[in-house]
Amino acid sequence: MMRRYLVYISVLLLTLSVFSLRLNGQAKGSFEVQHVTSLSSGSDDFAPIVTDDGIIFCSNRKTNPFLTKKNTEGVRLYDLYFAPFNAEGELSKPSRLASNLGKDANIGPAAISPDGNTLYFTRNLVPGKNLKKRESNKLGIFTAKRSGSQWSDIQPFEYNDPAFNISYPFISADGRYLYFCSDMPGGSGSYDIYMCENIDGRWSKPVNLGSNVNSSGAEIHPFLHSSGRLYFASDRPGGLGGLDIMFSTLSFGTWSKPVRLDDPINSEDDDFAFYAVPGGFEGYFSSNRRKYNDDIFRFASTIIRWSVCDTLQGNSYCYEFVDEKALLLDTLDMKSRWEWNFGDGGRAAGIIAEHCYDGPGVYDVSLDIVNLVTGRVEKRQASYELEILDIEQPVITAPDTVAAGETIMLNASETYLPGMTIARYYWNFGDDTVSEGIEVSKTFQLPGRYNIQLIVTSERDQSGVVREVCVCRDIEVTGNGN
Repeated sequence: MMRRYLVYISVLLLTLSVFSLRLNGQAKGSFEVQHVTSLSSGSDDFAPIVTDDGIIFCSNRKTNPFLTKKNTEGVRLYDLYFAPFNAEGELSKPSRLASNLGKDANIGPAAISPDGNTLYFTRNLVPGKNLKKRESNKLGIFTAKRSGSQWSDIQPFEYNDPAFNISYPFISADGRYLYFCSDMPGGSGSYDIYMCENIDGRWSKPVNLGSNVNSSGAEIHPFLHSSGRLYFASDRPGGLGGLDIMFSTLSFGTWSKPVRLDDPINSEDDDFAFYAVPGGFEGYFSSNRRKYNDDIFRFASTIIRWSVCDTLQGNSYCYEFVDEKALLLDTLDMKSRWEWNFGDGGRAAGIIAEHCYDGPGVYDVSLDIVNLVTGRVEKRQASYELEILDIEQPVITAPDTVAAGETIMLNASETYLPGMTIARYYWNFGDDTVSEGIEVSKTFQLPGRYNIQLIVTSERDQSGVVREVCVCRDIEVTGNGN
């Protein structure tokens, strides 16, 4: 079983040494997790990335019954494999990605450029078995260019160094930033996350992401999601066990304090190599929770985003009152006046009047002719019962505007759906995060306008039918102090 951070002290040795905050936007139990059996080999399989035509992942599986590739220490080597999607979108049998990425070397994990034509992959700096036992052979990052179905033009990353390891590459969706992990001097722990920026076709010098992200332990497998969250695995204290998947968000030049994902993504075992497709509600991660080897798991959110969702309507308790018959009558003498009694203690003079009630209810409304001398009602011109009801809808109670980084509460307790026995309240925050509950907390890290969806689900009725209703509203997130 593979343990978890890359420290190669001998030629081609791939051993990973392992070293709650509730997720704002990830409800416990709001994801379903399944073992991806089509990628399982009985060996270590991990770190999947999705391409247009399949999945690339890392494995030390045995592909030839008569030949096992091992390093000089007798450790089976890792390589990259590719499982294509078939016509139905299902994964086909995996095969080795390429044969020319490095001979007799550990290869992977990998990342791929936004256009799919450049492969960034981890590999021992010196391929082959030319080194002696216990001679250091550190890890570095290499690139390969796609040429049809082949990969060629292997080039080393300019900051590779035989004195330390550089590994776990990830390239941002715009191709501008390269994230990776290293045990280079000056870090916070055994393995830190670094970033380089592509400036005029050259990578800037690596920058450590700092103490908010990195700890005294190991931080590995960085993945920058379309929501702006940087996911990674860490063995820092306070986790569920082994490696835990966490995320941090860059806001106004500062990375936020990492938040650990809840179960079922994290477990008491090692959970790492988180990868979500754009949209954030499905993807893959790796874990040894099955107790045998590292395996690939697929996750999918049980909270979807509705393509069409009713806009939240504000309840209005204000009315204009007018009695047409009174309008036809002659003007009253100077000793009398028209007066409305609104049934809630409020009164107003005139045939036409406006009044706002505090809330829903049943009110006895009347239009009277009142004697100005005695103050008594001389005649009741009209009377009727006014029933005010709230609009039948889920209700989102939240501020219209919030500052980035500020934690707010969103409440659904004012929901009015008569006849519906509510089982669950689901929230989709419009930033690729979700939650569950009648009241939830949320912190938006980036400025912008976010469309919040509240999805209310009923209990199953006698016919087995479950009713769902969705309502949405916008929240404006401003910069800090704006």
